[in-house]
Amino acid sequence: MQDNQLAEVKRRLAEGTAAVPTREAYDQLLASAEHALLQPDFSVTDKGMTPPSGSKHDYLSLSAYWWPDGDKPDGLPWIRRDGKVNPASKDNQSDGVRLAAFTARVQDLTLAWYFSGQQRFADKAASLLRTWFINPPTRMNPNLNFAQGVPGIASGRNAGVLDGRYFATRIVDALLMLHSNPAWSAEDEQQMHQWMTEYLRWLQHDPLALKERKTGNNHGNWYATQVAGIAWYLDKPEAIAQMVALTQSKLDSQLTADGRQPLELARTRSFHYSYFNLQAVTLLAVLAQKNGIDLWHYQTPTGSGVLRALDFLAPYSDQTKVWPYKSLDRIGVRIVPLLSWADNAIAQPRYARQILAASYRLSTSNLGQDHKTGERPDAARGAIIEAQRETWLLSLPLSAAGFTPPTSLPSSGK
Repeated sequence: MQDNQLAEVKRRLAEGTAAVPTREAYDQLLASAEHALLQPDFSVTDKGMTPPSGSKHDYLSLSAYWWPDGDKPDGLPWIRRDGKVNPASKDNQSDGVRLAAFTARVQDLTLAWYFSGQQRFADKAASLLRTWFINPPTRMNPNLNFAQGVPGIASGRNAGVLDGRYFATRIVDALLMLHSNPAWSAEDEQQMHQWMTEYLRWLQHDPLALKERKTGNNHGNWYATQVAGIAWYLDKPEAIAQMVALTQSKLDSQLTADGRQPLELARTRSFHYSYFNLQAVTLLAVLAQKNGIDLWHYQTPTGSGVLRALDFLAPYSDQTKVWPYKSLDRIGVRIVPLLSWADNAIAQPRYARQILAASYRLSTSNLGQDHKTGERPDAARGAIIEAQRETWLLSLPLSAAGFTPPTSLPSSGK
């Protein structure tokens, strides 16, 4: 999030001059925050399963695309069905869904406080943070040793590092916003800083995390973005620069000259993973820009780069345009926030047509394929709401009336 963009959105909401999609996103945010006020705080100790460590303070999740082997009496080892979500990975026995819901509520409540000024939202956000990260009976240990486990194969895998991405996005953003709020004390901040320091150490040194760092697809880029986001919170700019360099080296092999992503296009959810990989890269590009580094214009040996990859995906933000690859699901509007961030960063309306033409209405084409992936029926709805919020509430498109991009880019570097 860009602070000056948030301030501009807040001003427009207060003055009644906000664009329709901004007002819609704000109303939805308030509704979500009101609901969150009525819910109990989350903790990793709430799960039914106990990790191999014997402590429920350790995070535990099951890999979504793995299923019991029907040809084995005990189903072990589980087998992979790419794109098919096993409902067992999405229940309360493990922490995967709980982590996503917790971080989403913290974000909702913090933003609702920022835009509305109602302290009760900040109070609840702070309570959620203390319960998950700080209070001894309920806190999470700062590791992902047992994330995305597969019964019969591994109790935890390097792919599970991906689960922690929300710590570096939703949680870091909330912590920075709550820094001076009376609900969040200096002692809270000190203990949170210590938790993040230990977690960053785990990311940078644990063999499981280091294996994830080496992966060549979206997992490797999310590793870099996660480390950079935590480093931003801890004021470690050298770690951010290292992660930008790591991502540049990955883009060299990930992107074709015309911006396609072969590793992601090979998946059964090819559009989703093409978007998902670029989401990690564009989030890092936004953060890198704050740190004086231009990732937006980086060019691979074939002349490709972030903008070329966005050029390839941009036309498919239109749900009526046929996606020419196999894909179990597709929510075209998800790419729109990335396009808007790019326009703001380069101070050019490169994607203005797609941004302004985007529709955030639910439709059969958006919602009708959940039965194929095993996703819950509300998954697409949440993705669409998130796209509208990220484009029109947490930032403003360059093409929004009267908006000036926040900063100029530093000199481009390869």
